[in-house]
Amino acid sequence: MLTAVAGIVGVLVIGAWAVVAWGSKRRQPWLMAPLALLAVVLVVLGQPGWAFLPIAALLAGSFAELVIGAREAPTLRTKDPDGPLSTERWAAAVAAPFRVAVAEPWDVVVRPQLRRRYRKVLQAEWGVADRAGLLAAVDRLWSELHAGPSADLVVDLRTGTARTRVPEGAPAGAGEQRVLLTPEQVGRMREVTGADDRAETVVIGAYEWWKSAHLVRLACGGATLDWLSQAETQNLLRRVASDLQRRYSGWQQLAEAFHAGYLLWHGGGPDGDVVDRVWVALGLLDSAPDSPWNLLPWDMPLERAPYEAAPGSAAESAGASDGRRGEAASGPEGAVGGAPPQARHP
Repeated sequence: MLTAVAGIVGVLVIGAWAVVAWGSKRRQPWLMAPLALLAVVLVVLGQPGWAFLPIAALLAGSFAELVIGAREAPTLRTKDPDGPLSTERWAAAVAAPFRVAVAEPWDVVVRPQLRRRYRKVLQAEWGVADRAGLLAAVDRLWSELHAGPSADLVVDLRTGTARTRVPEGAPAGAGEQRVLLTPEQVGRMREVTGADDRAETVVIGAYEWWKSAHLVRLACGGATLDWLSQAETQNLLRRVASDLQRRYSGWQQLAEAFHAGYLLWHGGGPDGDVVDRVWVALGLLDSAPDSPWNLLPWDMPLERAPYEAAPGSAAESAGASDGRRGEAASGPEGAVGGAPPQARHP
């Protein structure tokens, strides 16, 4: 009787371990294979009592991998390193820090494995629970980016502060934002901007366009959750890429704006594990030789996307003809992501 129980429990645990090991991106789960073999041998030899020891160890190791693997360190992963240049691939690289932060491939727009995560982050950060909410969030962010003159961000490297410089003609109610930086963050800003030790301040122009990464995140989330069609997704990504190519001169300028803008958006300073993950991801993308920010050509020609969009949405504007280039989408104005988020996801 005990042998039968040990056999059944052993089969279930070994099956669970195999699933966890197969789905893990780490090698460590496979190192527990001897435990699975030992459990089988002990059951076969008629030692069910002893078999429960390796079975329990295998169960504990599998559970630990589920916990630890879910918090894997930020890693630069690419599903198809030799993939052809495309508008989707270029646009996905814009939002790569949020994928790298959770060790997911940056070059995949539709990622079924992230459906649950996308539902959580869209609801938590944007209040989005369906297609209508997604289109409204895209409209708000699109309108914000096209609302008027772009503000600059002034980083005082001596005092460790970053503040916005409101331009003339800015929308009513636009006020100065200020955030304190840690010494490590000041050092990173020196490194990213190329400022030497004698430099006291750096100015990052049109920094708010780093938020185009959020439009890419919304597009990827909408496509993954089947809230956007393939044509709508392609239209939105092409429009984002076109805007960024005109406003920035290269990936380096985007990296500067992303670093400073992200800190301002989140509130700066150390505030939990998730912030560190995105910050580490930004460092990887800026310095790694296999980073898309160091490999993809900034001014690559963009493919023409098929037109299909919901009437009155920013997605429709994204699919507009090139003759409307630079025209803002219609939609309610509002600051998307104005409040510090509680979590960071793709």
